[in-house]
Amino acid sequence: MLWDLEGFPILTERKNMEKKIKNTTGNRNENPAPQGNKWPDETSIHYIIRALLLLIVFAWALVNHDIVLRFLGKTLALFTPFLIGGVIAFLLNVVLRPLECCWNKVCRKAPAKLTRPVCLTASTVLVMGMLFAVVFMMIPSLQESVDEFIQNMPVYVEEIGRWWTGVVQFAAKYNIVLPEYTIDADLLMEKVTALISDEGNDILTVTWGAATSVLSVLLDVFLGLVFALYLLAKKEVITAHLKNLIVTVLPKKKAQRLLSIASLTNQTFTNFISGQLTEAVIIGVLCFFGMLILGIPYAGAVSAFVAVTALVPIFGAWIGGGLGAFLILLADPGKALWFVLFLLVLQQVEGNLIYPKVVGKSVGLPGLLVLMAVTIGGEAFGILGMLFGVPVCAVLFSLYLEFMKKAGTL
Repeated sequence: MLWDLEGFPILTERKNMEKKIKNTTGNRNENPAPQGNKWPDETSIHYIIRALLLLIVFAWALVNHDIVLRFLGKTLALFTPFLIGGVIAFLLNVVLRPLECCWNKVCRKAPAKLTRPVCLTASTVLVMGMLFAVVFMMIPSLQESVDEFIQNMPVYVEEIGRWWTGVVQFAAKYNIVLPEYTIDADLLMEKVTALISDEGNDILTVTWGAATSVLSVLLDVFLGLVFALYLLAKKEVITAHLKNLIVTVLPKKKAQRLLSIASLTNQTFTNFISGQLTEAVIIGVLCFFGMLILGIPYAGAVSAFVAVTALVPIFGAWIGGGLGAFLILLADPGKALWFVLFLLVLQQVEGNLIYPKVVGKSVGLPGLLVLMAVTIGGEAFGILGMLFGVPVCAVLFSLYLEFMKKAGTL
């Protein structure tokens, strides 16, 4: 053993130092320094792949939407009454739930067995009554307006003739030559009457075909209503059976995910329909009182029609207002102009105050996405696409936000 100058063993000191170095190295190997979370991880990659596949399928469906629509049309035609019943059940459920809450608060001593039958009957009568009221208000007003237009047609023709004569005289002052037209109102009425008489058989054929189609639709609606009432009467039992089926067939995580998406979809659609109904009522009431103040005819019928078409986001009130303006035009062209100006002001109030407060918050969509959803949905699926494009887009937007939060980018 070697000794240093002060008498301590050098080899022993070296051995102790070597042991300390080995222990330190071993501890480093056993407990490596923590590293940051790697992204993308396996879960994020799976989400990205699924999102890309969905985008590819969606893009293919948009490009080949004619084929998709034909296939869906033939498939859905078999289940039309049940699909109509599902839609009716969903709409009635929006009214049924608050009615049941009010019933339970007001009639606490009533038997529990009466809650569902009474509230379901009341909600059905309420909704059907509102629809029939709109229809029976519009038909007499339309008939009256057409009769007035036919009676006043000679007056309209003379006014148009005088207006055109004034235009020709004004243009002549600036050396502009315009052709002069003379319209014989009596001759025009004779030609219109003769045209209706000659085309009577064709009109009868078209009317018979339309009546047959209407009867077919009414039969589907009636069967759908019966199916909807059954669904609502047993909705808790049916919902429990569907949940048990999903949990039994699918793995636990996928079943929970599917149930979560179904719950999100149900809540989004419910909020959207509630918001649209509230907005439609507000628009209808404002339109009614505004037309009364301005002395515009057919206030009740036109306001009811505007309220119904306002269920379609953004463009709905314009559609109803345009048809209402045409109805008023047949009776009084001057009042029709006032109605158009009033509708422009009403649309500004609706777009800037009512819709963002009532509907915008209920679905949680930015205004640009609402416009895109309505436009794309209407282009692809017509009126139904315009109506349901917003809640579908809201569900997809919520799922997108959820995915981005899981990915850690929000």
